[in-house]
Amino acid sequence: MSARGTVEEALRDHHVRDVLVPGWIDRDDAVAEFRPQPVAVWLRLDEGLLRFESLGQFERLGCARVPSVGWDDIGTLAEAEDEVIVASYGEQLFGDGRDELRCLRVRVHSAPGVECRCLALDFEGGRTLFLDPTWTFGIRIGNEADERRWTELYGSDTVPAVTTVLRDE
Repeated sequence: MSARGTVEEALRDHHVRDVLVPGWIDRDDAVAEFRPQPVAVWLRLDEGLLRFESLGQFERLGCARVPSVGWDDIGTLAEAEDEVIVASYGEQLFGDGRDELRCLRVRVHSAPGVECRCLALDFEGGRTLFLDPTWTFGIRIGNEADERRWTELYGSDTVPAVTTVLRDE
């Protein structure tokens, strides 16, 4: 199934509970710091997870349903010398204190020969999650303003975004 089809099917039937980002703990200084490495990002659903990954040479977004968080196949994380953990970013991105959110719309930005270059998910409450795998360091996680900025910069290289309405507000 295509990335777009996987996302639409999963988010039509499930609520999103969190956004999980991997990284490592840098304990070199007096205060330990989390160093995000978003080469993969997971949406924790009410049942299972959606794993997003930057594919190719940071040119497209892949997506798969997975039963658990794992990074054995991601060299940067699998071979890390520091402690690897997954951090919750949901409250920072959505900030409304809800336990779960319904996705209302999916916007797929594609390019000739690239089915899913970037992805925007519109949630109830007016929140947008934008996933941009064209960032050098993995997936840039942003909001509606980041999607607009990306479109201004790269829109001429893409085809018009395809929006799928999953449900009404």
